[in-house]
Amino acid sequence: MIRSSEEVERPTEWLRSLEEGRRDYQWLVGDAGSLATAAYRLARASCRVQPIPTRIPTARELYAAARTIARRIGQRDVPRPALLVAECDFAGLPVIAPLSRHAA
Repeated sequence: MIRSSEEVERPTEWLRSLEEGRRDYQWLVGDAGSLATAAYRLARASCRVQPIPTRIPTARELYAAARTIARRIGQRDVPRPALLVAECDFAGLPVIAPLSRHAA
């Protein structure tokens, strides 16, 4: 469950609070309950501050956010993008996933 209105309403400030250490990435993972949900929150906030903002991150953005968090908390392993997407899907968090090669 995503509760923070700051990350949705003021994503620039929320991202800055992570970068400046007012909050840290370990806090984010603990607050989110999992690396996938934390990555989703980070990716979503990052998407909202782009020149053309979006509300739903892609699988690639989700994976990049997970790698950033893992690096910041000293975790070496990051789940594959498909696993991160599946966990977000299970949590009801929409992610734009690539189309399957077998879809026609």
